[in-house]
Amino acid sequence: MLIRGIRCLQLTEQCSRNYLTLTRFSSAYKSPLSLDKLYPASSGNAKPGTKDVSSEFSGQIPMNELTKTYSCSSGPGGQNVNKVATKVDLRFHVESASWLSPGVKAKVLEKYGSELTKDGWMVVKSDRTRSQTLNQADALEKLRTAIRSALAAPKPKFSAEEEERIRKGKLKAARERLHYKRIRSDVKAQRSGRDQML
Repeated sequence: MLIRGIRCLQLTEQCSRNYLTLTRFSSAYKSPLSLDKLYPASSGNAKPGTKDVSSEFSGQIPMNELTKTYSCSSGPGGQNVNKVATKVDLRFHVESASWLSPGVKAKVLEKYGSELTKDGWMVVKSDRTRSQTLNQADALEKLRTAIRSALAAPKPKFSAEEEERIRKGKLKAARERLHYKRIRSDVKAQRSGRDQML
């Protein structure tokens, strides 16, 4: 009995030491969903010299140059929807964005000119999840995708001869498909006819 009591005291002492160690380090704890961990380089200004393959847009967006607005999301979610502002609106003025080169700004204005506000603000919204942080990360990714799609090379245009060749190929494929369907239909019709004769 005495040995059990000593063992319990040792375990209690060890647990209290572990608790003190955890509380000392818990003040520095950051969620794995924090923006610092999701996008480590997007908290400040974009770093010069880190270029993407396109060498026009690196993908880094400085958070201090974006206007963030949070509002209540729509759709299912129970009381969480009514109480927590999880919907995220990210806005930035394309003309005054210092993190975009003039060539990138021109391409973004050319592609998304009709989607910008009258004052030239680009608005990206996200209410995909029930978490404000994840929605903000999703909105940033939508913004990156939009800028990269504006920078993507346009699809190659075909000459009149190539377009005619493509059209004829599609017609031929459709005829062959219908021919094969007719053969299969005849085979199945013959089977059903044979069953009726017996």
